[in-house]
Amino acid sequence: MTNPDANLEIQTPILPSPPKVLHIISGDLWAGAEVQAYTLLTSLRDNCELLAVLMNHGELADRLIQAGITVEIIDERQLSSLKIFIQLCAIIRRFAPDLIHTHRQKENILGAIANTLASRFLHKNFWRRSAAVRTTHGAPEHSASGIKKIQVWLDHFCGNYLQDAVISVSTDLATKLRTIFPGRKIHIIENGIDVDRLQQAIPAADIKAAQPQACHIGIVGRLEPVKRVDIFLNAAQQLLSQTSDAMHFHVIGDGKLANELKSLSSNLKLTQSVSFHGHRTDPAQVIAALDMVVICSDHEGTPMTALETLALGKPLIAHSVGGLVEILADYPELLVTDHSPTGYSNKILQIMQTKPTVQLKKSYTSHANAAATLALYQKLIQR
Repeated sequence: MTNPDANLEIQTPILPSPPKVLHIISGDLWAGAEVQAYTLLTSLRDNCELLAVLMNHGELADRLIQAGITVEIIDERQLSSLKIFIQLCAIIRRFAPDLIHTHRQKENILGAIANTLASRFLHKNFWRRSAAVRTTHGAPEHSASGIKKIQVWLDHFCGNYLQDAVISVSTDLATKLRTIFPGRKIHIIENGIDVDRLQQAIPAADIKAAQPQACHIGIVGRLEPVKRVDIFLNAAQQLLSQTSDAMHFHVIGDGKLANELKSLSSNLKLTQSVSFHGHRTDPAQVIAALDMVVICSDHEGTPMTALETLALGKPLIAHSVGGLVEILADYPELLVTDHSPTGYSNKILQIMQTKPTVQLKKSYTSHANAAATLALYQKLIQR
């Protein structure tokens, strides 16, 4: 399998010394945004002086520490937003970053305001602050109401007036963001993955253990409404009634719909044909063991699961929406326009017959992502 990272290198910074970059991340989950943050930070560690401030203990914190990234925890489960803000100000004053990079709504708001106030004590020019950028990892999953509307307004205000750039992970998402932020602030930098590391993944032995000769099809992600695992399960029920081919389905992930989806699986009489694996710390090994992966979300940015699937040479059957259209631009036959169980079951049957060969484009590698992000950092810091 061709390694798309082979001829890509991060350019040496044009700044006189490595920039000091502070990342502010929730870290409550190990999901797409956290995986991308981890990949970016570990790719930048030789070119930047990094500090990651996380709002939660968890897998992201453990992995970053193991990778040699300096981590500080401000536990949002123990502290109020005001106390988090005060601690952020203290960290900014102590670390004196050249740039602050935030990753979600709460972090955007607290990080941008703390930067604006704390930086006043770091620069001779009272009105100067550290450069600031945010990454928008995907479109909002829920409509806002009540206090959430105020948070959304604050988030938009910070992006418009207290931060210098907005990173969008896909062209589709950038189009949506241009209705909120000035176009000059929006920079499209696709998510990236470490292809070398992924291609060393040994397939998880338990995935095919029960039915080694069956076709194993999986959905990988949070068990939340936007991911539409219900469509996946109904498609599985249709497939099993349409073909005599041996098939087994896998749901990898956890979330608030876990019990509801297990009940749906039971009601559809899929107990023997669907395995719920819960949260896994070895997603690459799981994908390597599957024959194909399905993403039937209502909307997506640039999901890491999609990139990992293609990097491992596995067919990805995905809803024709958002960044998935860009990821599968070379394989339009894998996109599903009929966003229903029938649409996905028909596409799975088609792909089982054609068995297409797939690979990941160079623009979605960790090297390309880190190089583009570092170039943006340099541009913002030098303003």
